[in-house]
Amino acid sequence: MSTPIEPRLRYPDSTPTVFTGAKQFVETQGIAVWIELCDTVMPDEWFNVTDVAGQLETLRGYRQPERYLRAVLKAVLADYQERTEEYDDRVPVRLRGRNLDVVCI
Repeated sequence: MSTPIEPRLRYPDSTPTVFTGAKQFVETQGIAVWIELCDTVMPDEWFNVTDVAGQLETLRGYRQPERYLRAVLKAVLADYQERTEEYDDRVPVRLRGRNLDVVCI
């Protein structure tokens, strides 16, 4: 009997590094963070990354949870840049300004 393959969030090489260990975090915990984020915020509504990161159960045990959420968001954006066709040409994360302070999904 084979074990099921758990889905993993891609961390493309082009992903800007948020902190040491970001790649490992995103590849092991990123999908859970992304799913919880999608269940927490409304689509197409702008939200503050720091505020929402503090509300996510998947990030509760982390100091500065916004760093971990930003790592996930950056990986999703990098994956979109590499594989746009997989996203039906819809940007999965939009930024207000140049930073990942206020975004919508």
